[in-house]
Amino acid sequence: MKTEKGSFRLSTVTLAIAAASTVFAAQVQAQEYTTEDTMVVVASRTPKAISDIPGTVWYIEFEQIEQEYRGGKSLGDILAATIPSLDVSSGARTNFGQNLRGRKMLVMIDGVSLQSSRQISRYLDSIDPFNIDRIEVLSGATSIYGAGASGGVINIITKKAQSADLEFESFVGGTSGFNSSEDFDYKIGQSISGGNEKIQARSSIVYTETQGFFDANGTIVTPDISQGSLQFNKAVDFLTTVGVNISETKKLNLLAQYYDSQQDSPYGLYIVGRDFVDVRKGFDSDREHGTERIMLSASYVDERFFGHQLIAEASYREEDQTYTPYYQSSGQQITDVISLKTALAKSFNRFNIVYGVDAYQDKLDSNQALYDPTIANNSGNLINRTYTHVGRYPGVEVSSIAGFVQADYAISDDWTIESGFRYQYMSNKIDDFVGYSQQKKIAAGKGKTADAVPGGKTDYTVGLFNLGTVYHLNSDSQVWANFSQGFDLADPAKYYGQGNYTLVGDHWQLDDSINVNESKMSGIKTDSFELGYRLDTGDLKLQTAAYYSQSDKSVKYNKETLLIEEIEDKKRVYGLEAMASYWVHDHIQLGASGHYVVSEVKGDDGWEDFTAGEASTSKANAWAGWYDSDLAVKVQSQTMFDYEDDAQNKLDGYTVFDLVGSYQLPVGSLGFGIQNLLDKDYTTIWGQRAQILYSSHYDSAAYDYKGRGRTYTLNYQVKF
Repeated sequence: MKTEKGSFRLSTVTLAIAAASTVFAAQVQAQEYTTEDTMVVVASRTPKAISDIPGTVWYIEFEQIEQEYRGGKSLGDILAATIPSLDVSSGARTNFGQNLRGRKMLVMIDGVSLQSSRQISRYLDSIDPFNIDRIEVLSGATSIYGAGASGGVINIITKKAQSADLEFESFVGGTSGFNSSEDFDYKIGQSISGGNEKIQARSSIVYTETQGFFDANGTIVTPDISQGSLQFNKAVDFLTTVGVNISETKKLNLLAQYYDSQQDSPYGLYIVGRDFVDVRKGFDSDREHGTERIMLSASYVDERFFGHQLIAEASYREEDQTYTPYYQSSGQQITDVISLKTALAKSFNRFNIVYGVDAYQDKLDSNQALYDPTIANNSGNLINRTYTHVGRYPGVEVSSIAGFVQADYAISDDWTIESGFRYQYMSNKIDDFVGYSQQKKIAAGKGKTADAVPGGKTDYTVGLFNLGTVYHLNSDSQVWANFSQGFDLADPAKYYGQGNYTLVGDHWQLDDSINVNESKMSGIKTDSFELGYRLDTGDLKLQTAAYYSQSDKSVKYNKETLLIEEIEDKKRVYGLEAMASYWVHDHIQLGASGHYVVSEVKGDDGWEDFTAGEASTSKANAWAGWYDSDLAVKVQSQTMFDYEDDAQNKLDGYTVFDLVGSYQLPVGSLGFGIQNLLDKDYTTIWGQRAQILYSSHYDSAAYDYKGRGRTYTLNYQVKF
């Protein structure tokens, strides 16, 4: 990075000095407080106190989530505000490039992974915050979960019935910037929970409808034609959870979710040839951006299973994801995932062990709708009517089975070591596939037949190891050191099924192609090291960690085809993350967090800055809040710092301020918020990334996805 290392160093040094002073003061107070340990499952698959974990764990409790979403924030915004090492939110449908510690993150709902072989990056457009109870986050690569967790794990825990009593929760609210009649969003939600001593259940439905997003100048935000915005979008989240107490030691938990988020926008990009002209009304397309998902899971816990604790989970997830028109076509990708997990845990005085088996099967099917070029060209690409469908990617089936073991041993009451190993076998089955370009040409009348790129099957194994230790300095603070390995699986759909063709008569002859059996696409392994410290006195909370991670390969994409060009070149990411909060008064809390990160790849001339199209940027947050029995209000800021890579691609940083709060009424409460309090005019991080990634297709202005201007949120919620 060339532009911002120096400017951020000053703030990093200031943060370090402040943290050191805070730690010294806190140590004096530490003996006077004893805080109750928070238990999480994200770090070890079974409940474990955060203070006993040799790693960086962030716990976002219900009160934080509720205050933020009632202030008008999305799930992506909430996570970016509460996790120091998570990049700022895209402000759009996608979380592409929103990395955790500079790498890809694994997102789960109640332990069920949202990961797929075709990484579409819509994990945060997956559940409404109204249905979230808490969020557990493990920063850094982990060997516990397998593919997709090289940056860390985010586990979203849904709301459950809290008792057998019949309870209702109702929500209604709206958001607007008052720019026009098209500048209004609203949300309504309703839940019901209850049961008896044996069965408790909660069922809810949330409906959200957005209209136009307007920037600080009152101009409608350019629709995101690449990965998708959430303008003019309708979303339904129907969630049911059931807990069955089979006996005192056996429990069954069931989850069923239907999530549907679909865009229906009257605005589109008026494009003539390759030139973007402006944003106009009259857009009408057979397909737009959307995600429809059905997810089912069942987990079983037996506290006394032959002297062990047994945890078993089975899940099924089907997703149907569509795209808006791009180059007079748009895709549909359907994913089916079946997963099985089992874990056994046992304690032997100072020794604890967890071991088990995971398995899943992931199937991908895809197609591309081709639009009538005459209708599209005559309308400036505003009107799109399908004339045929072709295949987009080869059919892919990924199967995996893994065994793992994690153990910890208390050397003393204050010192614990932890270690584990995961061994995973994976296979990729690729269908025969006629090249996408050739299918399009045949559909347009150029040629009649074509050879298929041969498919095949490839398999491989990967072993992941972790070792860590945590030492309790006193009852309120710990230091830890940790080494852990993670890995990512490059997208097989974007790697295989490619070939070079020659037209011979009316037949497309395959000259050469990627041979599946001779091009084994193994996992990209990441080694991660970290050293950290945390403190919780009740009034003061501090957690900080320095980390370094290096992977043996990285993925490079072709900007023209958007397919994987090569899988090579080592990548390293290192940095420092920290968060501190302090109750200066019974009603006043102050806090700050920061993340300094450097991402590099090893090229011909040594280590070079990672492309700005994907690299994480450093960031800082700060807040001040007032809390009493009736009123809770918080002012907060978020800063993204500049970034420039070796190719002079730039990301311009920005700072935005928000206000969120709630007021307790005699019945229910009012929630309120002002987003972008100072009405900052800026292009979102995704809008800037998209210009780098896609500008070879259209003018960069076509991807200038701006941040929303000042907006106001007001809502009412009642529980009875």
